[in-house]
Amino acid sequence: DDNVHFQNSIQMINALINAGKQFRLMIYPNKTHSIAGKDARVHLFTMIVEHFEKELKNQ
Repeated sequence: DDNVHFQNSIQMINALINAGKQFRLMIYPNKTHSIAGKDARVHLFTMIVEHFEKELKNQ
């Protein structure tokens, strides 16, 4: 991401771990903040849909 320094991501990861929070980190090499490009977007949006399907399954 060209808007977020990777060290900031590391700090967030450490904070989440220290707080006992579960998370997923996806790294898309050579992508900007917009995650341009069909393959990366399809992957990202598939992950988002799968997350909501799992979490809202019994709602």
